[in-house]
Amino acid sequence: MKASLEDLTPKARQTRTALIQAGKALIGREGVASVNVMTLCAEANVGRTSFYNYFDDVDVLTATVAIEAAADIKARFDHQHAQRPRGRERLRRCLAMILSLADSDPDMVMLLTSLAQTQPGIGELIEAEIVTELRAEPPDNGSDTELLARYLTVATMALVRQLASGALPLDGINQYLTYLMKACD
Repeated sequence: MKASLEDLTPKARQTRTALIQAGKALIGREGVASVNVMTLCAEANVGRTSFYNYFDDVDVLTATVAIEAAADIKARFDHQHAQRPRGRERLRRCLAMILSLADSDPDMVMLLTSLAQTQPGIGELIEAEIVTELRAEPPDNGSDTELLARYLTVATMALVRQLASGALPLDGINQYLTYLMKACD
């Protein structure tokens, strides 16, 4: 970002926020690769030159969107995990929270899953949460913790995207969660 947030006028903050919101919407709907300055500005309803007052290029805006999305999901994890001991039950709650986003916040799901394809930090954040819980209570079947965490991350992200896009019925969330947790048995 070229200008410090503290130095921006209220109008400038509004414009910057509109660009970030447009980036979130476009990335969620169409993926990172389809986002360019023209489509961002059209979605945000701002002039093209305004974009360059706040961001050097689309990659900088995408990184900003990814940082905000990661902070959001991390805050959701922290809220979900408050006062709960590490282990399987916490893992189940973590996966349930991610899957339930398909119903409560499908736009966030579409954004996260699109970003996870190009921004390693998003998938790594989810995988790190899963690894931590698996290490606290290792799988009964002797599975490799890191490999199992990778599987659970990929499977959960694929499921939640299909749920959010309507390709799978939302009333199956508990059943999908049961299938995911069986991998830990």
